[in-house]
Amino acid sequence: MSGKPETSTDAPAAGKEQQSGHEPRPPRIPFAGKVLTSEGGDLRVPAESRKLCALFDTGMWLVSESYKNSPFVTSVAAQARRQGFKVDEPMYVTPDVIAQAYSYASKVDQATVVDENQVRRRIKEVFLKAREAGANDVHIEVADGRTKIEFRIDGSMIVADTLTQKEGETLMAAIWSHSAAQSGATPNWLEPMAAMLRAGQTGKDSLELPEGLLGVRCQWIPIVDGGRYLVMRMHYDNLHIKGGHPDMDVDALGFTPEQTSLVRHLRRLPGGMRIVAGPVNQGKTTTLRVILNRRMAETNYRLNCLLIEDPPEGGIIGARQIGVAASHDEEMRERVFMEVQRSALRLDPDIIMLGEVRDLQTAGFAYKLALTGRQVYTTIHAYSALAIPQRLRDIGIQPYLVYDHNLLRGLVTQRLVRTICQHCKVPFAEAMRQRPQLAALMIRLRTAVALMDAEMMARRDNVTADDIKLQEPDLSGVYVTSGKGCEHCIGGHSGRTVLAEVVETDSRLMALLRDDKVDQARAYWLSHNGLGGLSMLWHAMGKVVKGQVSPEDAEFELGPLARERDLREFEERMGRS
Repeated sequence: MSGKPETSTDAPAAGKEQQSGHEPRPPRIPFAGKVLTSEGGDLRVPAESRKLCALFDTGMWLVSESYKNSPFVTSVAAQARRQGFKVDEPMYVTPDVIAQAYSYASKVDQATVVDENQVRRRIKEVFLKAREAGANDVHIEVADGRTKIEFRIDGSMIVADTLTQKEGETLMAAIWSHSAAQSGATPNWLEPMAAMLRAGQTGKDSLELPEGLLGVRCQWIPIVDGGRYLVMRMHYDNLHIKGGHPDMDVDALGFTPEQTSLVRHLRRLPGGMRIVAGPVNQGKTTTLRVILNRRMAETNYRLNCLLIEDPPEGGIIGARQIGVAASHDEEMRERVFMEVQRSALRLDPDIIMLGEVRDLQTAGFAYKLALTGRQVYTTIHAYSALAIPQRLRDIGIQPYLVYDHNLLRGLVTQRLVRTICQHCKVPFAEAMRQRPQLAALMIRLRTAVALMDAEMMARRDNVTADDIKLQEPDLSGVYVTSGKGCEHCIGGHSGRTVLAEVVETDSRLMALLRDDKVDQARAYWLSHNGLGGLSMLWHAMGKVVKGQVSPEDAEFELGPLARERDLREFEERMGRS
C-alpha cells in the first residue's frame, strides 16, 4: 500500500554497549514496509511469538538474542516460508527493539486506513463495472510489471482496465484478506488458492459487494516469473442472472420449440436423473436453473427442492441451499460430503440438484437419490448427449445402473455460440466479395443445409432421405459479423444462444449404448422411425439460415459444417438431379 511511513530506531543491536556521549552511536536499524507478524497482520502468530520476534514484508527478521532457538521464534520463520514470505538471516536485537518494531507497525496501520478504504472502493468498482457489463467472470493477471483486468462477456475476453503490478498485487492481497478462504487455508502465493467473497459478511475484514451480487468465487494460481493470476466467477441474484425468472423456459435460452416441449415433458416425469453436459462455461447451470424455476412455479412451490453445490450458486426460487464446503484436505471434503448424503434423504426432498458429477462419490450419490424415486438434476462434462452414459461408466458406475432408462431419464448437452448483432450484420454473399477465402465455407454451408433439408422432408413424408431429391438451399438469410462492431455490440456480436441436443432415453437406445453400438444408437435417436431427435449441428444450421448465428461462429464451436464425404454425397446427388 502507498503512504506507509518509513522510520528507524536508535536502539543498538543486541550485544552492543551504549557508547559514551563523545563516541559515535551504533548504526540505526531502518524500519520499512509492513510488519507481517503484527496483531491482525498477514502472518497469524501467537502473542508469545510477537514478544520475541518481528518479521517485515521486506524480509527483515528481528529476533530477541536471548530466545534465538525458542520454538516461538523458529516456528514463525518456518510458517512464513511455507506461505511464500521472504525471511532474511535473523538480526539479533534487544527486546526493546522488538517492542519498537510493533510500535512502528501500529503507526503504519493507522496511516494506511485510508489506503485500505481506497482499495476496497476500487474492488467494489471492478465488481460494479463487471455487473453492469454482464460479465460472468473477472480475470486479473499480474505479471511483467503490469496488471491486466479482463471481463468475460458472452464468451469473449474484454480488457476492462490496466494497472501497475504493485496495484494489482495490492488488489489480489485485499481480495484474499476479505474473503472466506477454504477451511484451514493460509495465503501462499506460490501455490493455487481458492476462496469465496459473500454478500452480507460483517467485520473489519468484510467487503461490501454491489447490489445484485451474491458472491464471488475466487481462484488464484501462480504463473511464470513470479506472476499471479486470479479468476473470479460472479454469482448474481435472481434479478441479475439469466434464468432466474420463474416465467422463463428453455426456449428463451435458444432451445427449439420441439426441444422445449421435450424438456417440459422430462421435468414432469417422476423420479430419475436429468443430466446436462457440456464444457466449462457453457451455460449448464443456467439451463438447470431455468428448468427448476419452471418446475417450482408449475407446482405452485409445493415441492421441496434442495440444492447441493460446491460452492453454492443458488438462483432457484423456493429452493433450499446446502453448501458443501471446499477444502484442500480431501479427507475433510469427503467427510462433509458423506454427512450431506446421510442428511439429504432425512430432509424429505422431492427434487435434488447436485452442482456437478465430478467423481464416483458424487455419481454414486446421484444414483442413490434416483433409486429412492427422487427427481435428480445435475451436470457433467461430456462432449455429446449420447456420451453421458459412457462418461458415467468411466467414472465407475455399474452398467446395470447406467443403462436403466428409468434411472437416467434425460440427456442434454449444449454449447453457447455468439449471436450476430442485428444492427451491423453483413450478408454472407456481400462478405464473400470482400473476403474470397469465405468461398470454401460457403460450399460446406450449402452442403450441410441441403442435406439437412432433405432429412427433414424425409421425416415429414415418412420416407428415407435417399428418396428425397436434393434442392439448392436458400442462403439469402445468412449473415456474418461486420468485425468492427457498433454502439449496440462488441465486435459485431451481441449475446449468446444455446446449441443443444435433448434426448429422452428408452430401453432400445440404452441397449444399443450398452452394447457399444454408438453409431446405431445415434441413427435411432435421429431417425424419423426412432426418436426423431435434433443434433447440435442441425440446431446450429437452423440459426445460421435465420441469420442469428454466423457460419464462422458455428464452425468455431462445432467444427466443419460438412465433411468430405458429405461434400461428395452432395455433388453426386445433385448430379443425378
